[in-house]
Amino acid sequence: MAIVKNIGGARQSIRLQAENLEAKIKRAVETAGRFGELEAVKKVPVDLGDLKQSISSEPINKGFGWRLTANERYAPYQEFGTGGLVEIPEGFEGVAAQFRKGGHMNMPPQPFLIPAAKKAYKKLIKDLKAIK
Repeated sequence: MAIVKNIGGARQSIRLQAENLEAKIKRAVETAGRFGELEAVKKVPVDLGDLKQSISSEPINKGFGWRLTANERYAPYQEFGTGGLVEIPEGFEGVAAQFRKGGHMNMPPQPFLIPAAKKAYKKLIKDLKAIK
């Protein structure tokens, strides 16, 4: 174990270690985010391909978070279904419940975004635990 001869050297060493850890965490977040995007693209139902092409991801919270989105207006209907066939995953009650309302169509859900995000989250946790 090295002996610290001055407080300034110790501070610099700690700062460098913190910066290194921050970079590793951000890299793990980005890797998981991009993985989630690829998973969503693989799983999305395809007719004309518009929904598939609308899937994207981007860093948020200065790189400590990642947003996965599908920007077609009908994406939530694919994800949750419609009418009496709506399936609401735990934790998404407030978002998905609105698709039960009205309409005469009962379309079964074809989830792609939430399963992809859950897979990406599991990957992120695994990768974060592996950081040394």
